[in-house]
Amino acid sequence: MNRLEGKTALLIGEDPITIAIATRYAAEGAAVTLIGNDLPAEAANLAGVVAIEIGAANGPAERETIREAAGSSLDIIVLGGADIPAEKDWIPVSRLSVEQLRRVEDKLVVRALMALQASEGALRAVGNASVIFVYSPAGTFSEGGWADHTIAYHARSGLMRAVAAEWGPVRSNMLVPFADTPGFRAFRARNSQEVDHRISVSGMKRVGDLVKDIGGAAVFLGSSDSQYVTGMTVPADGGAGATIPAVETQMEAV
Repeated sequence: MNRLEGKTALLIGEDPITIAIATRYAAEGAAVTLIGNDLPAEAANLAGVVAIEIGAANGPAERETIREAAGSSLDIIVLGGADIPAEKDWIPVSRLSVEQLRRVEDKLVVRALMALQASEGALRAVGNASVIFVYSPAGTFSEGGWADHTIAYHARSGLMRAVAAEWGPVRSNMLVPFADTPGFRAFRARNSQEVDHRISVSGMKRVGDLVKDIGGAAVFLGSSDSQYVTGMTVPADGGAGATIPAVETQMEAV
């Protein structure tokens, strides 16, 4: 424990994985600030975490709040993602509108860019600071109906690589979790036989714990142990990505 003692960490997001990383960072000794829209009630009670609720995503208020929270120097920024989309939100490619795509891109791409621009000076002041993008299975396996998320996550990957190339020695990486989130549990309940098979053929044959497994990988990326790791996509998936085939869901056009 205390691997992040003396470090400052700013986390942007409301998703379960970002909340779990905030919990683990605080336990590891970091000074943690969590900023999000519609934060879950549990966020206000996380030990060692300052939770700040912002109402207008990507607006001037959020930008200024991030700038103030970053301060004059910042060791780690975590750019949260989104949970697996609920079935009611699945949209076939043939019906995906520009407006629907923009809503997801605003959350996953525009927001990340805005947060990075607001905290750039603080990250550069530290030098070897760490930028961590949280990815999602929806970015890798579209499953049919997740195309809006798949497109946006690929754009996030490009942003991660651009930051790694332009901001060195600030390092920038993508964390790809396979975790026990509410979205995953709902998807598993709907597709129990298929999902259970995928888990059974994965390397570790289990789903990752949010705090212990995914939080632990995020600690590595935020610590000095990863000081020479940048521009990389880092799976924390128990070997799932190496062994689980993509089985895309077919969707009707109309």
